[in-house]
Amino acid sequence: MKPLPPDPAAVLRDLFHSVPFTQDFKITSETPRTLRAEFTLNSGESISIAAHLLTTAYPKTVASLVPFFDADYSIVMAPYISEASAKLCRDAGMGYIDYSGNCLITFQTIYISNHGNPKLIHEKRRSKSVFEPSAHVSSRILRTLLQDVSRVWRVQDLAKEVGCSIGMVSHVKTFLCEQNWAVQDRNGLRLTDPKSLLEAWSKHYSVERTIPCYTLDTMPVFEVKCSQAYQEGIPLCLTGFSGGVRYAPVVRYHKAHVWIHSKDVPAFFQKTGCKEVDSGSNVVLYLAPGDEIFRDSREIQESRVASPVQVYLDCMQLEGRGEEMAEAVFAKAIQRRSEIQA
Repeated sequence: MKPLPPDPAAVLRDLFHSVPFTQDFKITSETPRTLRAEFTLNSGESISIAAHLLTTAYPKTVASLVPFFDADYSIVMAPYISEASAKLCRDAGMGYIDYSGNCLITFQTIYISNHGNPKLIHEKRRSKSVFEPSAHVSSRILRTLLQDVSRVWRVQDLAKEVGCSIGMVSHVKTFLCEQNWAVQDRNGLRLTDPKSLLEAWSKHYSVERTIPCYTLDTMPVFEVKCSQAYQEGIPLCLTGFSGGVRYAPVVRYHKAHVWIHSKDVPAFFQKTGCKEVDSGSNVVLYLAPGDEIFRDSREIQESRVASPVQVYLDCMQLEGRGEEMAEAVFAKAIQRRSEIQA
């Protein structure tokens, strides 16, 4: 039998009973949506607090809340509160607490912070189904939206462009809107925070299958051979630093990363002279899980380069200056592109 979820009143009561400078804590009223309480400080001052009770603290929901005007301090309570929702609470001047006791309460002379408690109730992870590597349709939807972050899409048009059902687009749309990364209005669906969307995606993203390789060639010579292999019929594209510098030349690099289908690896080895190695690689082949990896790939400086979105995701996984490279690609090839087109 599953344990019953904690009682919000008990969670709040336990928190303030653990604070030595508060006393006489009592719940004054409770409804399915709000909880009100009072307590006294050691100075004798009486404090009233009010809590918004949420079953799910999506950023969109939290952003719509306002502090209670008739209480000294307002709090958001939910089974789980993400960092994005926590930031919205802080920006609005409200505290927050989840049912595991993780919280931030700060007003007047009171400061209570508690983090790192294991989750008693886990968040429903729709993000897993949207971001996981096997979610190829969701990946195509996100890539299409990010290809031009200024564009407004009707759900039907987006489904037709991606080649999927309207229901699948609606599933992704709901998730993006709940996270405050997109809005749906009478004109259609548009991204409002593509940077946060990409950052969240990169945390769930990983390259599943790779082959470490070595080439005797310099990076420029090897990349020319990659271009020749592409022109001779091998689908591939540069990514990582090799791809990133084509969009934003901000780092030097000594290792190439290339997306390719596993069936094309033998032909690639023959065309480039590259060989698989156990250690000391200066080339890494990423084996593409699906065709969406090559979506919006481009010809830049006579090289076939993965899309800015793909390069961003891959660079965020690289050690060293990978994050710096990803940030530059976002600024110059994703955000700036939309500004120019607008």
